[in-house]
Amino acid sequence: MHEHTFSVSSSQHRVLGKQVRLQLAADYVLKLTPAEASSLSFALVAVRNGISPEREIYMSPIASDGAFAGAVHDTGMSIAMPDGTLELDWAKVGKLAEMLASEI
Repeated sequence: MHEHTFSVSSSQHRVLGKQVRLQLAADYVLKLTPAEASSLSFALVAVRNGISPEREIYMSPIASDGAFAGAVHDTGMSIAMPDGTLELDWAKVGKLAEMLASEI
């Protein structure tokens, strides 16, 4: 289980253009297109607010080798990473959604 907090920033891809960079751990970064970041942000808000009954959010971003795989629990989400999981309570899920949306 990771205690590291995530970060979100922008970058530029030479072919795909603007990217939203989601860093989940020191060695685990996903690069999302603005559309992917928007979809992920909406999905996070939907499960957090109980609008969506989904129990898993999965996304394989076009510009990344890794994937976002989040299991929904009563108290938040567990995000799978190559060497464990990142546990987020609902407040942190909401913060992640806000940070993704602000970088679009």
